[in-house]
Amino acid sequence: MTHHGSSTARNASKAAAPSTAVSVPKVTRIVFTALLLDILAFTIILPLFPRLLQFYRESEHGDQTSLLAWSLSRLTEFQNIIGLNDHQGSGSQSIKRPPKMDIVLLGGALGSLFSVLQFVASPVIGKLSDVLGRRRVLLMTMLGNLISCGVWLFAGSFELFVLSRIIGGLSEGNVQLSIAMISDITTPATRSRGLAMVGIAFAIAFTVGPALGAYFANKDLVAAFPGLALYGLHPFSGSALLAMVLLTVETLYLYGKLPETNSESWRMAVRQTVEDEKKTRAEGNGGTSSASLGSNANGSSNITPVVMDTASIIHLQHRYLSRLSFTHFAHLFLFSGMEFTLTFLTFHLFDFTHMQQGALLGYIGILSSLIQGGYVRRRANKVGEKRMVLQGMFAAAIGLGCIALVSGDGSASEDFLVLNEKLESSVLRNVVLWLNAQDWSRKTRMWGLYAGATGLAVTSATVVNCLTSLASLVCDMGSDSPSAASRSKDNTSDAVQPIGKGLALGRFRSWGQLGRAMGPIAACSLYWRVGPLVCYGAVSLAVAAVTILASRILPEVRKLPIRTKVASTETAILKKRQ
Repeated sequence: MTHHGSSTARNASKAAAPSTAVSVPKVTRIVFTALLLDILAFTIILPLFPRLLQFYRESEHGDQTSLLAWSLSRLTEFQNIIGLNDHQGSGSQSIKRPPKMDIVLLGGALGSLFSVLQFVASPVIGKLSDVLGRRRVLLMTMLGNLISCGVWLFAGSFELFVLSRIIGGLSEGNVQLSIAMISDITTPATRSRGLAMVGIAFAIAFTVGPALGAYFANKDLVAAFPGLALYGLHPFSGSALLAMVLLTVETLYLYGKLPETNSESWRMAVRQTVEDEKKTRAEGNGGTSSASLGSNANGSSNITPVVMDTASIIHLQHRYLSRLSFTHFAHLFLFSGMEFTLTFLTFHLFDFTHMQQGALLGYIGILSSLIQGGYVRRRANKVGEKRMVLQGMFAAAIGLGCIALVSGDGSASEDFLVLNEKLESSVLRNVVLWLNAQDWSRKTRMWGLYAGATGLAVTSATVVNCLTSLASLVCDMGSDSPSAASRSKDNTSDAVQPIGKGLALGRFRSWGQLGRAMGPIAACSLYWRVGPLVCYGAVSLAVAAVTILASRILPEVRKLPIRTKVASTETAILKKRQ
C-alpha cells in the first residue's frame, strides 16, 4: 500500500514536471508581451497632457461653469498657498517659475486622480481574481480599458476626458494581475526573476511609449475625417486611436493565448517543482532527498523549519504584509514626488528643452531596464530581495543628495530664509547657506544631475520589484506540503492557503498607488516653498531614514522556513516510509 502511494506520487511528479518546464517560460512571455502592450498604451498620453489640456482650455475659453474652469480656479488657490506665483523673492533674483504652471499642475492632478482610483480598485480586482480566476478578471478589466480609450477618442470636452481617466483608473488591472499570475506559476526560487520582467516591461514602455504618443499626436484625424468632429473627434484622437489599437491587440492576444494560472493543476505543478529543486540542492550538497523534505517553499533547506498552526501563519502574513505595504507607500510617496519635481528642476536650473528632458528620462529608463535584466533577474535569489530593496533605497538617498548638492541657485525665497532662521543647528544652517551660495559651473551641475539620475535608475530597477517579490513570497508562507502533488482535487483542503494572493497583492499595490497620488502634491509644495536645495536635501535624508527603518522591519522571507502542522506531520510520515 505504501509502495503504491509512493508510486502514485512519482507518476504525478512525472506528469507535472514536463508541463511546468514547458509552460512557465511560455506563460511568462505571454504575460510580459501583454503587459508591454498595456503599458505602451498607458504611456502614450503622458507627453500629451500639457498640449491636450491647453487644447481644452482654448476650446472652453470663457465658460466659467465648466469643470475645467473650476479645476483651474482650485489650482490657482493651491499655487497661492504654496507660494508659486510671479513675485520678487527676498534675494537678489526673482523666483523663476515654469511657464503654463497651472496646466502642468492640472496634469499632475489628473495623474494623482488615476492613482487614487487605483488605490480603491486594486484590492477589489485582486479579490475578484481569487474568486473568478485571473484570466477572466483580466479580460473584464481590458474591456474597461477599451471603453476608456473609446471615450477619449471622442472626448471633445474636458468632462469627457476626465470621465475616460476615471474609467481607466477603476479598470486598470493588468499590472497587479500580471504580478499575481507570475507568482502563481513560479517557485520562490525563481519568483524575483519572473517578476523582474514586469519592471523591464515598465522601463521599455516608459522609454518608447511617450515618443509614440508624441508622434501620433501630429496625425490629426479631424483633418482626415472632418465630419466626425461633430461627435467629439479632436486633434489628439490619433494617439487615442493608437492606444485603443494596442489594447485591442492585447485583449485578443490574451483571449487566445493566456491560460488560467489560479488553478489546482498549476499549484500542484509548482509544488512538485519546489520539491524537485530541494532534492537537486540536497544531492548537490551530498545530502539525501529525505533531508530536503524539512525545507520549505522558500528554498531555505539548511534551516530547521518552524512549525506553526494556520491561525499563527495568517497572523504573521498580515503583519509582514502591513510592513511591506507601509514601506511601499513611504517609498513611492517620496520617490514619485521627486520624479514629478525633476522636470521643474531641469527647467529651473538648466533651461532644458523638451529634447533634453527626453534624453534625461530616456537615460534613466534604459539604465533601469539594463539593471533589471542584468542584475535583479540574475541575482535576486542569491542576494536576497530585502537586501536589494535596501540597496535601491540607499541609491535613491545618494542620488537625491547629489542633485541637492548642485541645486543651489544663489537666490532665496522668503520661506527659505525663515526656515534657515528657525534651524537650531548653526552648523546645518551654515552648510545650507554655503551650498545655496555656490555658483557651480554648468558642467558640474550636469555631472551632479546625471549622478543623481543614475541613483534614481538603480532605485527604479530594484525597490518596487523586490518589495513586490517579498509580498508574493509572504503569501506563500506555510503553503508547501510534501505530498500535495499527489492529492486529488477533492482532497486539497488540507493544503494551506492562508491568504488570497490576488487580494493581498492588490492591497499591497493599492498602498503604493496612494503614495504615488500624494507624493507629487507634497513634493511640489515643498519645492516651491523652500527651493530645490532644501527640498532634495530633506527628501534625501527622509529616504535614508526610511531605509534604516526598512532594514529593521522588512522580513527576510527566504530565511523564514515556516511549515504547517499538517505539512510537518506529512514530512515525518514520508521519512518513515523511506
